[in-house]
Order: sequence, then C-alpha cells, then structure tokens
Amino acid sequence: MKNTPRRRVSMQSVADAAGVARSTVSFVLNGKEKEGRISAEVAQRVRRVAKQMNYQVNELARSLRTGQSQTIALIVANISDPFFGRLTYCLQEYAEKESYTVIIFNTGENRERLTKIFTLLRQRRVDGIIMVPVANIEEGVIEDLRPDVPMVIIDRYFPKMRTSCVCIDNYGISTKATQLLIDKGCRKVLFVTFREKLMHMQDRKKGYADVLREHNLFDENLICEVDYFDYREEIKVVLQDAFKKNPDIDGVFISTGFLSPIVLKVLVGLGRKLQEDIQIISFGRTDLALGVSIPYIQQPLEEICKRSFNILMDLIKDPDDRVIEHILPAQIITDSE
Repeated sequence: MKNTPRRRVSMQSVADAAGVARSTVSFVLNGKEKEGRISAEVAQRVRRVAKQMNYQVNELARSLRTGQSQTIALIVANISDPFFGRLTYCLQEYAEKESYTVIIFNTGENRERLTKIFTLLRQRRVDGIIMVPVANIEEGVIEDLRPDVPMVIIDRYFPKMRTSCVCIDNYGISTKATQLLIDKGCRKVLFVTFREKLMHMQDRKKGYADVLREHNLFDENLICEVDYFDYREEIKVVLQDAFKKNPDIDGVFISTGFLSPIVLKVLVGLGRKLQEDIQIISFGRTDLALGVSIPYIQQPLEEICKRSFNILMDLIKDPDDRVIEHILPAQIITDSE
C-alpha cells in the first residue's frame, strides 16, 4: 500500500478551526498580537489550535514576505579548539531560543576558505554574521569580502575597522595574570604565544610586558612565539632552547588555551614539577590529568554570545552605520577555587 503524502496544514485551516480570521492567526504566530490588538485569550486559543494541528511555519514564504531568513552565520577560527567549540554550542543554544537558525562555518585559520564562505553566504541570504577573524589577516581583506549584511566580530578585533565587536579586556586580564605570577615569587616569566598580528594577542603580550617592566623584570628573550600551523614541531624546540638559555625560568604564561596542553606536556617532559619548580597560568582551563591545579583565565562565554547576538539583532532591525562595541571583563580562576 502506497503512503499518502501528509498534507501541509495551512494558516487558513488554523483560522477556520480557531474561529478567527486568517490575519489574526498571522499576527499571533508571528508574535505580533499586540500590534493587531488581539486579546490574550484569542492568542492563546490560536496557539493551542496550531499546536494541535501540527501547523508548521512556511519559512520560505515568510522569508520572501519579510526579506529576512531568520538565519545567521557563525564563523569560527578552529572548532576543534575547546574555546570555540563551547562558544559555538552556547551561541547556537541562545539563538534557537530566539527562533534563529545558526549556520556554522570553520575557517581553520585559512583565509582562502574565508573567501569561499563569504561567497556562499551571499547566495544563502543570511540576515547577519558573527565572526571570529582569521589569524594574520588584514582588516581591509574582510571589508572587501564580506556580504552586505550586518556583522559582529567576537574574540578578536581590528582597531581601525568600522565593525561592531564583542571582546574581553585582554590587556587588563593579562596584567593581572602576570602580577599573580610575580606575587607567587616568579622573577623569570616565560610568555608562550602564536606568532601573529591580531590585536587580542598583541594586547595580551603588552599586558605581560608592561607589568614585568614595572618590576624591572622584563626580558625580551623570554617571549616564545610559534607559528600557528607548525606549532607542534616548533614548540618543543623553542621551549627546550628557552630553558637551556634560562634554566632559572620559574613562571610560564600561556597566552592561548589552544597551546596549553602541548606546553604542559613539554614542561613535564623537561622534568619540571608544575606549580612547584615552575608556576603556570593559562588562557582557558586545562583538563590534562596532571595531578595539579593550574590557574587559568576564564572568558565570559555566555555573555559574549548573548551580547554579540543581541547587537546583531539590533543591527538587523535598524541597519544604519552604527558601530557597537562591548569590552567584557574576564576572571582568573586560581587553584584554590
């Protein structure tokens, strides 16, 4: 016996069953009952009937009618990084509560891939974009490539780019992290980071350097930079060389959680007892089973997602030439918490 295709329930069918006009159903199901001066009782009846009849909104028709797709794009740098994985999950959960679908793209820090992503987004007609910029990309490249829709940059930023952004106070939290190591008695603090020009990394490095300079402890040779794509090959050599030249290194500030696991493994391999011979602090929690608690910088992920989504919604509703910026505080989670 052949299965008969299930017929789609129309808005008119819901209106007939609820005993109201089709326009009333439209107002209610689009959340505009107040604009239509529809009573709470009628709105409740319409929603109940629509649910009973399993009415599904025709997204294509609504998109053509309103000019909006109820879809946004999230572009992240590396979804395998725990930070970006959690950020993606958090934003998707928040957006879905607001009836928005999120299309997720992973650049892998590859600028060529970004070109393809932006081309696809022009074709898909998304309402807006939330993006983590690719490492070592010039701000002009993004401006030239981006589709003509509102965009909010998160995590990283460009000082001269007129685009709304949500970031943490990278400089401020890095000064606090460095001061914490000094307060623990560290006098030779190694800074481990990626070799890149993006401002959030530069702010972290500057915060570290400024505090050490205040204490007359800064040594440019204690800044270890590795290439993003070749860090696994570089990091061991760079750290071994640093400790060979400075065997009295007693503190390490890891500027990105992505590097933390491999840096800690190398330090253990060099025979260093973590939080005894050497004090560590890192961006992002490290889940390695090391038997010690490593202080880390915790970024306000939920707040970053909430702020960036709300800013994007404001720009979608009122697409003028505004630039909205939010700098959020981060916090240090110590071994006693």
